[in-house]
Amino acid sequence: MPVHTILAKVLYATGAMENKNYETANEELKKATILAGNNQEMVMQVLSIKADLYYRMKEYEKAFETFEEALKTNNDDLMTLNNYAYYLAEQDRRLKEAETMARKVIETEENNKTYLDTYGWVLYKRGKIREAEEIFKAIIDSGGDDAEYYEHYGYILMKRKKCEKAIINWEKALKLDITKIQLIKEIENCRKLR
Repeated sequence: MPVHTILAKVLYATGAMENKNYETANEELKKATILAGNNQEMVMQVLSIKADLYYRMKEYEKAFETFEEALKTNNDDLMTLNNYAYYLAEQDRRLKEAETMARKVIETEENNKTYLDTYGWVLYKRGKIREAEEIFKAIIDSGGDDAEYYEHYGYILMKRKKCEKAIINWEKALKLDITKIQLIKEIENCRKLR
């Protein structure tokens, strides 16, 4: 089967997933899986997207099982390792394993801000606050201009009892992404602690 046919299904599934049309995305990924056959690279891509889909659907066990299946196909795939580590951290699960995965990723791509964000977030979740703060400071100082970086950095700063700086970072996050309305409450809570 031509790769472009599989990619068309993957792209359609990704678009459906972004529009929260999860049923359509799942159907397209099923078709892409069949079309991928023995093409390991395509199988890996489909599994990675399917894991992300399950996570968005809040079917966490299915998501983590799919990540495991993907890593059996290729345990060095950086995007899969990164996403898996991040989602584990978000669920406060198997954090030591998540740290190992995230470290493996940044050892390969040490200047990738997205991967550094995941590693720093996993460290934060593990209670390694100072290390996490150093990573996020470096991300921001090197021109990282993503709402997620500022949001995460804000949580770390709050944990370090640096509420003024936390508020500044959360306000930047809100400016970059107005959908992060949960930060309004975090800002209010931090202001009460001052």
